[in-house]
Amino acid sequence: MDRKASRRLNPRLYVLGMLVVIAAVSGGCSLLPQEQTPLKPPLVKPAQAEARTVDAKLGSIVRQIAGSGTFVPTSVKYYQFREGGVIDTVSVRAGTAVKKGDVLVTLENEGLDVELLQRELEYERKRLALDDAVKSGNEGQIKIARLDYELAELLFDKTKEKAATSVLKAEADGVVSYSTDLMPGDRAEPGRVLAAVADPSGVRLALLTTSNPVLSDIKVGMAAEVTFQGGTYSGKVTQTPASAPQTDDDRLREEYSRTLYVELDSLPEGAALGAMADVKIVAARRDHVIVVPKAGVRTYFGRTFVQVLDGERRQELDVETGLETATEYEIVQGVEEGMKIILQ
Repeated sequence: MDRKASRRLNPRLYVLGMLVVIAAVSGGCSLLPQEQTPLKPPLVKPAQAEARTVDAKLGSIVRQIAGSGTFVPTSVKYYQFREGGVIDTVSVRAGTAVKKGDVLVTLENEGLDVELLQRELEYERKRLALDDAVKSGNEGQIKIARLDYELAELLFDKTKEKAATSVLKAEADGVVSYSTDLMPGDRAEPGRVLAAVADPSGVRLALLTTSNPVLSDIKVGMAAEVTFQGGTYSGKVTQTPASAPQTDDDRLREEYSRTLYVELDSLPEGAALGAMADVKIVAARRDHVIVVPKAGVRTYFGRTFVQVLDGERRQELDVETGLETATEYEIVQGVEEGMKIILQ
């Protein structure tokens, strides 16, 4: 082919080549091997959580207090100073047997004993002077001597009363059930109990209760069942925190605020001070009622309801509850026996 012919063919080859390139680009590189589109993972249906259920059933529900009680004295006399003062002596300890008139605790009297002797001496002198005046028959002397005597008697009585307020003495025979841990030199505040003397001839059970919601339901006179050394005995509640006597002593107030006292109808043999016994006091009981666990009852914005499983369907039912314990509810209305209650 001559040179002229080759020049005529070159433009045609150039255009043809360009068309091939454009077709390759517009075809998305179809000349290259194409990657496979990744498959989507298969959809997995989440497993349904199996509901925990319990059958609503008829039964009994009991609201009660039960625990171990300690035999303590029925009659206890507590001793404290009205005015307070600095402790001089503490003559007894818990467990000490005392007789009427025995000294329990004394306060520092700052020379009061000397003053008392002086007042007694003056009183005796004025009494003798009055006797002599009466014998003399002089009315003027008798009048003066009588006034002197009455004044000496008044001062002596006041000093005796003052001295008595610095000494605590047992008012009856008994056993010291409590003695202060204050030492000589410590200050005793007015009204603080420093000693307690118990009459050992009578005992009762003291049952400590801590944060028990049933405590407010217990009333004086309620029946109590006591188990002691394998035997069962009946008794009754004689004191509750609500019926406890008033006291200025912080220790006693704390004790009374959480203690139930029970007296037995007949005291079992061996029921000595400090012995332990099991006590049960029933505040309320319902028999043949629908009872469900607390975990089955739900509350929301004042609404009380349960969830019931019927086949695979859940249903909410409003309910009315009755007696309540730490673990169960009585259902008064809204649930029938046999229903499957869904637990939370």
